[in-house]
Amino acid sequence: MGFVMSSITSAIDLVRNPIAFITANKDTPATTRQIMINYVAVLAAIPFFATLIGDLWYYSLFVPLRFVGSFAAYAFTAAVLTYIFDVAAVYVMAIVIRMLGPTFGSAPTEIQSLKLAAYIYTPVFLIAVLDLIPLASILTFLGVLYGLYILYLGLPIVMGTAKDKVIGYVVGVVIAAFIIYFVIGFIISAVTSAFFFASFGLFY
Repeated sequence: MGFVMSSITSAIDLVRNPIAFITANKDTPATTRQIMINYVAVLAAIPFFATLIGDLWYYSLFVPLRFVGSFAAYAFTAAVLTYIFDVAAVYVMAIVIRMLGPTFGSAPTEIQSLKLAAYIYTPVFLIAVLDLIPLASILTFLGVLYGLYILYLGLPIVMGTAKDKVIGYVVGVVIAAFIIYFVIGFIISAVTSAFFFASFGLFY
């Protein structure tokens, strides 16, 4: 479990001082497995547990007693799907960053792109602890904004992107991220809605 605490400590260090952290780790050897399993998968557990616990304690207050079991299954399914797609989104974002690189005078490697994608999502995962209180979850959008700031700071350091091309690169990634989130949100919504209706017998 040591790597769990190490990942969380690294995430906090990144958020506290992005430039120092990215500069110190940009050349640190890493594999796709290490980044995805030992870092991304660990941090993605924060929104998973926060969302699950938040939904169970808050929304169950309004669910009739006979539906409690079905609601718990629904909440767990939604949390699992979100976790899977959160992890997948980081990998897809890395692909986008790598593909856009040449357009903006950069030639990132797979590992560089994956590192930066993981950095972008770090504040998103950390601030998701607010999902423990569903009404405060709207504030998690601030994590997205900070993630974009980290992208802005990280492109010149990790990718060697020229200063005059950083904004364009960021805009390209933002557009791609919007599409990714739209697709992910649609899929999760469709699956969980179907599960919700099935679980609560609302089709009958």
